[in-house]
Amino acid sequence: MNKTKATIVVYFALLIVEIAAELILYFHSISYPLYLIKPLLMPVLALWARVYANSKQLKLSKTVYLALLFAFFGDTALMFLKVKPDSFILGLGCFLVTHLIYIYLFIELNTKKITTTIKRKPYYILPAFLYGLLLIGLLYQYNQANFMKIQAIVVIYAFVILTMNLSAFSLYKIIEKQHFVLLFFGATLFVLSDSVIALSNFTPLFTGKEYMARIIIMSFYGVAQYLIVYGYIQANAKNHAVV
Repeated sequence: MNKTKATIVVYFALLIVEIAAELILYFHSISYPLYLIKPLLMPVLALWARVYANSKQLKLSKTVYLALLFAFFGDTALMFLKVKPDSFILGLGCFLVTHLIYIYLFIELNTKKITTTIKRKPYYILPAFLYGLLLIGLLYQYNQANFMKIQAIVVIYAFVILTMNLSAFSLYKIIEKQHFVLLFFGATLFVLSDSVIALSNFTPLFTGKEYMARIIIMSFYGVAQYLIVYGYIQANAKNHAVV
């Protein structure tokens, strides 16, 4: 097994162990496995990105590492949510930066300055708008005190992550189909992961089933990060290929 495959196998193995650690924390209140494993996810993914790019003789933008660095900070902050509830805001802020970086990277992929799908067909924004409206509407419907205290931050975050998703979608027919699928599917999984975080923290929908929320959040998040990084490397390499 070469270094590229070995590194990504380690990443997904860590993701599985991390999910198991979430369950251990939930059912047995043992936290140290989670504290040991979760901070390793993004560094290992960053290492894989470097190894993969080097194996293909591709130049990887340092901005990708910056996105993963802030995701690492976000993971670390949210890891202490049970013992320090205020860390939720810090984690949210870190992931907000990650999404802003991804928006920048997705826009950057349009190197040929072709009019994006959304500019050509702005009504494609409607599904994302309706999804955001439904999600925020649910949070306001339950009107929980912990949501109301930070409602403005959550609404801004929802806007940014949906913009990130639309930025990926805007590359439809601009980058190659297989690269678009990786980026858009990854961005969509990220939206769903963050949506479950909001629903599990600010509504009673996962009451008594918080372990299910953790499984969904981390499995979607882990796969999303891989797909976004892999899709970006591929699309960026194609855009800058010598023809």
